[in-house]
Amino acid sequence: MERRTALRLIAGGVAAEQLDAAQHHLVTIARAPGAYKLQFFSPAQNEVVDRLAEMIIPADDHSPGAHDARVSLFIDLMVTNSARSIQEGWLAGLTAVDDEARTRFQKPFLKCGAAEQNDILAAMAVNEQRPGTPLEHFFVRLKSMTVDGYYTSQVGLHNDLRYKGNTVLADFPGCTHPGHHT
Repeated sequence: MERRTALRLIAGGVAAEQLDAAQHHLVTIARAPGAYKLQFFSPAQNEVVDRLAEMIIPADDHSPGAHDARVSLFIDLMVTNSARSIQEGWLAGLTAVDDEARTRFQKPFLKCGAAEQNDILAAMAVNEQRPGTPLEHFFVRLKSMTVDGYYTSQVGLHNDLRYKGNTVLADFPGCTHPGHHT
């Protein structure tokens, strides 16, 4: 066997182990979120991610929000299995959030009240389409990961989207909201 072939097989085995571990952790998050142990974020960092994710997709009368979907745990798992540069970006982003809170309100993000946290999130999102600052870039990353985590969770898929599984539909009624009829 050639050395290159052996290295590819070893690399493939490592990737398969990481994939198996990640799948195991995703099942743990879905079935027993209390059993999931943070792998990348500290508990305080996870609390910031959890709060921001819930602000992006809050609970309402239709469905639970990002907190109940355990989106922060999904993000922790994804960041754990990401390249070092991505991990550093998340750490820098969380630092930028606290820096913004300290600049505006002289306290860390989690010590800010709801209105102050909303002001910080609004500052993060102001240039979502063309982010320029590290804080704005972080918001784009955070929002994308929040949406991915939420809509791949049981809460997002079943409670919010009302996914019923692979069922045969006799007809396709389309949108029934007023003003949306074609």
